[in-house]
Parts: sequence; structure tokens; C-alpha cells
Amino acid sequence: MDLEAFEKHFKNIFPQLVGKRVLVSLSGGGDSVALLHLLRNPDLGLDLEAAHVHHGVRGAEADGDASFCEDLCDALGIPCHIVRIDPSAAKGAGREATWRELRYGALLDLADNRALDAVATGHHRDDVAEGFLVQLLRGGGPRAMAGISETAGAVIRPLLPWSKDELVQWLQGEGHRWREDSSNLDTSHLRNLVRHRFLPGLEEASPSFRAHLVHLAAALARDESYFSERLAAAGSWIDPWNPEGGVPMAAVVGLPPALRTRWLHAQAVRIGLQRVTRRQAELFEALIEHRATGSVTLCKRWCIRLVRGTLWLEPPSTPPPYSIELTKGEWVPLPLPGWRIRFGPLAGQGLEARWCFRFASGVRPVVRSPRAGDMVDVDGKSMRASKLLSKALPRHLRRTWPVCCENDRIQWIPGVWRGLEPATHVGNVVEVMRCERSSCAS
Repeated sequence: MDLEAFEKHFKNIFPQLVGKRVLVSLSGGGDSVALLHLLRNPDLGLDLEAAHVHHGVRGAEADGDASFCEDLCDALGIPCHIVRIDPSAAKGAGREATWRELRYGALLDLADNRALDAVATGHHRDDVAEGFLVQLLRGGGPRAMAGISETAGAVIRPLLPWSKDELVQWLQGEGHRWREDSSNLDTSHLRNLVRHRFLPGLEEASPSFRAHLVHLAAALARDESYFSERLAAAGSWIDPWNPEGGVPMAAVVGLPPALRTRWLHAQAVRIGLQRVTRRQAELFEALIEHRATGSVTLCKRWCIRLVRGTLWLEPPSTPPPYSIELTKGEWVPLPLPGWRIRFGPLAGQGLEARWCFRFASGVRPVVRSPRAGDMVDVDGKSMRASKLLSKALPRHLRRTWPVCCENDRIQWIPGVWRGLEPATHVGNVVEVMRCERSSCAS
């Protein structure tokens, strides 16, 4: 590789970023150090900042990595941010995945706060080959083995055309220094085992094996892109926090077989899950094939449940009991993700609201979660509110759905039941609406 080849590649793949502000994820290793130097090319016109994520492990060695990054950036006149993540955030087998999620979250938050246009990482061609083999050994499907893309939202990976050896040769030729992470030699981690033993051994039998993996990952990525477009056009999605957010099972059963498992993966991503295991996919396929009430537990204890022909997603936990005295003013968030409530004069907001209810003048209503023993009047007869809630809502919403009260007497359950409103238009209105979101996992 050389500076000219990198410049041509960057301008071809990321033309919208030429002359923009970019955050470089700088570990201190050869890959990220090479990326930092390559992006300094004046012909790209980039305004660079760097971020080093300190994981709080490896002791003095990790501190040395952070100091190296600070010194390098200081010598180059580039702002450097040291970002720390909690090493106790994950234990055991999920540690690396959790750290990766926290790392990307921290980098994206920093880029957003600094008004930077993209986050650049030092992933290269060997990462694609190693990742393919790691996913294969873990039982991953085509989507997992499709590898990493050059662009993923605000994250860019400009070094994917080049191998680790090519980057090292360029660094050595330019006289640039970098750090070596001793943990990369620990073969108790699967990726290191693949890197230091499996891939070299397989290349002895097939010298082009690494290139074959990269080619196959690219082919799978093209296939996945096509299937994603088909799924986006044909798929319906569960919104776990919407009382009408279930998806008819027939809508999923009616998908082509190639799209069913992909639908499950895509649905998992929409609620913040990174993966669906092969076993979970098999259980889901059996669930919809038998068309009987049942459930499949996904990662992080989310559950996909089939009830009366409708698929629902149940969160691992629901908000605790709450009680909010409403005062006139702005929209107030409810404990249910995406929902908010407002009390005051209608003033046109009713056009936006999902549901509205008018209270008598002088009343200060309270919105709270349902309680055992709550009663409402239906056609002149007293009825348990829980009975109405069970008919109108999926079970994970029944204990947390808002009820609006006057002096602790329920006057209104949005979308479920309403009492008598004042005969006149004097008074204030309680309005409930849902924010439009692409994901409701928070």
C-alpha cells in the first residue's frame, strides 16, 4: 500500500467525508496508528481528533498505551480524548462483546458531542478473514459471516482493502512507531486462537485460504444486502411498548423461507440485541410452524411469544410502579419507553395525541400504574380494571399501562376505557402520545 492508493480509495468510498471532521479510534496498535497517519494526508482535508478507549485492564501496559496515544497526538497536533469504560460491565463469555458494544457507544457519543462527522476504525482485510472463521466456529449464520462493512452508520473502516502485513510494512517504511498489545497473544480467546493457530495451519494446506474467506464474506454481504432490501419491503415489526404493536404470525409465516430467520435477526436488532443463536432460530421456526401458543427466550432474557395468532416481544423487566401528579405544562415522559403525557388546555396538541380525555375544571389528575383491586364502571356495573386490561393489552403492559385518576378514582385508561367527561368544554385535557422511533428498546 502507499499514501496515493489510500487517498484514492478514501475519496472513492467516502467522498462525502472529504474535508470533514473525523474521530479516529486509536488503540496505539499498528492498525489504528497507520490509519491516523494515513488520514493526515493534506489532500483529504480532514479535521481529525482521536479517542483512546481505556478498558481498565492490563494495568501498567494499558496505561502505557494511553500515554503513547496522547504523546503521538500531541506530536501531530491532533486533539486526543481518553475514554474509560467499566471493566466489570461484563463477565465470562460475554466480556468481549459487551466491551465492544460499550466501546462503540462511547466513541459515537464522543463524536456526537464534538459534532464530528464519522468515527474511523482500523479494521483491515485480515479482520474479515478471522471474523468469518470465528463466526463459523461459533455456529453463526450467513449474516454473521458476511463480515464487517466499510460503512456502518457513522462508523467507517477505510483500511479494509489492505492486510495486516501491508500496514506493518508501510509503518516500517515510514518510520512510524506503534504499540503491541500482549493480550493479543493469549490463545484462550477464540479470535487469537484463530489468528495464531487455525489460519496459519489452514494456509499451509491452501496458501490462498485467507483470500478465499474474504471473497466468500464479500459474496455473503452482497446476498445479505439483497435480502435486507427484500425484508424491508415485505416485513412487519413488533413494537413491544405499543398495545397494538404485535405482528400477525401469518405475516411472518408468509415470508419466503430465506427471509424468516432474517426477520428474527432484524427484529432482534431493532430492540437492541446483537445476535440470535442458531438454537433460538430453530425454536422460533418450530414455534411458528406448529402455530401454537408458546415462546422462545432470546438474548438478555427478551422473549418472543405467540398468543392467539400474534407475535409479541416481552422485555426482561418492566418499569416499577409509578405515580405522577400532572401539572399544566410541557409533555412529560411516561416510564413506558416512547410514551409521554401532557395536561393543560387543548391548544391544538390534540391533533398529535393518540388519546385525549377532558377533566373538570380545577382537577389535578394523577397518572399511575394499575393496582390490584382497581375498579371501573362499565354499563352501570363495577368491573375489575385488570379484566379490561387483560383483554386490551399484551401481558407485559398490563401492570405498567397508565391509568388517570381523580382523587384516586380511575377516570380514564388510555385506549382501554373511559369514564364520563364533563358535559361542558370547560376544563383541561390529558393527552397521551407516542414518540416516533425506529427502535423502542430503551
